[in-house]
Amino acid sequence: MSKESSSKESSQITKLEQQVASLQEKLRISETNFGFLYDDNPVMHATINPLTGYIVNCNSMLVANLGHKNKKAILGTHVSKIFTEKSSLKIVALLDAFLGKGAIASEEVTLKTKKGKRIQAILNSRAIYNKAGIVVKSIFTLVDISEIKKAQRKAKNKKEDLERVNKDLEQFVSICSHDLQEPLATIRFSSDFLMQKFTDELSPKGKEYIGYIHEASGRMAQQIKGLLEHSRIGRDLKITKVDVQEQLEVAKYDLKKRIQETNATIISEKLPKIKGYKVELRLLFQNLLSNALKYAKKQVAPIINIAVNEEEDFWIFSVTDNGIGIKQEDIEDLFTIFSRVPTQQKQEGSGVGLAHAEKIVKLHEGTIWVESEFGEGSTFYFKIKK
Repeated sequence: MSKESSSKESSQITKLEQQVASLQEKLRISETNFGFLYDDNPVMHATINPLTGYIVNCNSMLVANLGHKNKKAILGTHVSKIFTEKSSLKIVALLDAFLGKGAIASEEVTLKTKKGKRIQAILNSRAIYNKAGIVVKSIFTLVDISEIKKAQRKAKNKKEDLERVNKDLEQFVSICSHDLQEPLATIRFSSDFLMQKFTDELSPKGKEYIGYIHEASGRMAQQIKGLLEHSRIGRDLKITKVDVQEQLEVAKYDLKKRIQETNATIISEKLPKIKGYKVELRLLFQNLLSNALKYAKKQVAPIINIAVNEEEDFWIFSVTDNGIGIKQEDIEDLFTIFSRVPTQQKQEGSGVGLAHAEKIVKLHEGTIWVESEFGEGSTFYFKIKK
């Protein structure tokens, strides 16, 4: 072999050695990066031999969560051993199917710690193949969802509690509608009968007391009626596309007599069509308009302005009046059932209208509030979710 040929061959060998060294370095870096991702990942990892089901590697997060000091306690054991009995059976079945599919997707399983504590997790797995296309490893990725499950259980319990409360409320409503109204009607009838039958025999004081009974029983009947109406809001609802302008016009028609008596002017922007509960939205406007008419200034014709603004997730409506306004200290309890704004004027009603309004707005996943200056009028705002 000539010196020239030998030199050329030597150069090629050197180049190949450099390429091999470069590839080895890249492989080392890749393995290091994978090691960081595998070992230091905040989720649990375990590498499984899919043919035997034994754990050949795992990360520190799995070791820590299962309550062990190091990997030795886990490596070489069958993967089913780190799960509860029920999940173990599931894992065995998943491993059998894994060889054909090469993946496990979003399976709920329960891990068992060294001390017997349970960890609920979501399992995902992917296959690692050799050059011949044979599955040689399976990497299990386990995400702890114990806190999520705890929150779901809490939410479920709250829902069940709410259902019990609603059932109790329905029973209470039944009592109101039957057991209370009947004796109340008897009281009203008796007071009327006494006043008519014995009017000549009663003293002025006696007539006054019977008048108190009649007035108080009438007020209580109104409150019971209002309470019944309040409890029925939100029953058997079906969300539809609602023409709010149309529902406002219906509310105005229902209040036509009162509007004419007070010489009120109602000004409205063109209101949109929204997703909501038709009857409840009409009742909402009816209650707010009725409230504005009720608390108008003496000798001043009510002027009520209705406007709407659109936000990304909500419609914001406003109902502004030129009435007597509300003192700041009275605003806090304004939407409480039977709450009434203190005023020198005698007001009709049972004090449930604004409580109705708040309940309806909440049904639409919104909020209601008021801005008011005593003596200058009020603006009620409410948000309806799109």
